[in-house]
Amino acid sequence: MGKLANETSPKNVPILLTNQRDVKFELSLKYPLENGYTFKTLGQRNIKEFQGFLDKVTKMTVQQVDKAFARPLDKNDFYNKKQVLHYEVSKSFRLHTILEDGRYVIIRIDPNHKKHKE
Repeated sequence: MGKLANETSPKNVPILLTNQRDVKFELSLKYPLENGYTFKTLGQRNIKEFQGFLDKVTKMTVQQVDKAFARPLDKNDFYNKKQVLHYEVSKSFRLHTILEDGRYVIIRIDPNHKKHKE
């Protein structure tokens, strides 16, 4: 899996240092989720939306997921010195991740799009 450069493209999508993006998209949990952005904040509708998102992305490549679900970067949003990547689960639901060892590690679950409203 490619590593992110410190630059972003004109669409505010991270530029990869490699073109190996035809690999399966992998989500994982590694760190405690940020307070206020945990599974506890999910209502029944949010759970269904999240499951629908998972059903889709587990069949997709990184390139396909980025094209379909990536949102613009907040250039000031970092976690463990890594740029946070935002994915649209639904119109108002965002998933915040960082890229580590070819996996997208979930750090925030934002069902009401409270953080980084556009």
